[in-house]
Amino acid sequence: KDIRMALRRSMPPQSFQWSADILGVKTDFVITDFGNELFFVLTQNAKIGSMISATASEPKQEDALDMNGLSKGERTYDVQVMFGDRRAEHYRLYARALIELVASRSQKSVLLGIHLKEHS
Repeated sequence: KDIRMALRRSMPPQSFQWSADILGVKTDFVITDFGNELFFVLTQNAKIGSMISATASEPKQEDALDMNGLSKGERTYDVQVMFGDRRAEHYRLYARALIELVASRSQKSVLLGIHLKEHS
């Protein structure tokens, strides 16, 4: 088991890349798995204009139940703009949607590099 873990750590990250036409604009997508983090790139000009970090936290055990026995502990999400336009709320929303999707399947964090000509 220790040998398998060591081999995984020594392997290069895996990336998936494709392009799609979004509202008439060529958009490039790249997803790279760094083990404990997924790096997403969405760009329409081969550049990254903003970098956003997103994480999910599980509810604490003591917060899991309220007085009536109903579940109230919920996963919380943290989204931070590391660089780029901090006023571009739609970029934060994209990162939030990605971390919700990723957190439903794993414990990995998300790093989003993004530059779109327009949003819709």
